Amino acid sequence: MKRYKAIVGIVGLVSLLACAGNQTGDPATGADAVLITPGHLKDIVGVEWYLKRMKVNNETFSLITDTNITFSCDANGKVAGLASLNRYFGNFNLKEDGELIWSKAFGMTRMAGPPELMDQEAKFMQALPLTSGLYLKKEMLVVVSSDQSTVLEFEKN
Repeated sequence: MKRYKAIVGIVGLVSLLACAGNQTGDPATGADAVLITPGHLKDIVGVEWYLKRMKVNNETFSLITDTNITFSCDANGKVAGLASLNRYFGNFNLKEDGELIWSKAFGMTRMAGPPELMDQEAKFMQALPLTSGLYLKKEMLVVVSSDQSTVLEFEKN
């Protein structure tokens, strides 16, 4: 009987550890995230997403208070938003496996402003084309590079 309890205990512990390992998932997206594929694109279009956190090339940047960086897209692969001071726009292709491919360079308006806002805008515009995947994690849109060195986390306003 003791041997039986020991075996059941070990099997339970191994199962628990295996499940815990699977639950941690990817730090940027997590186990509860849904990869956006063409079939899920409708879940994020028509929404203006507001940047809450930004990591570029493994460096986290604090966003300037009371500034907006936004992201919105449509079902035809158009993206647009506010990058702090200027509006940006561009195109993307979303493959069936969820791979996000940006088309050429982004267009932007060219208004100047305080250096700290221009720097924040430059970091965001550097980060966006480095990304290759979109995830919906609860009410958050996570735009991430394949190696997770660049992560943009947006929330609905």
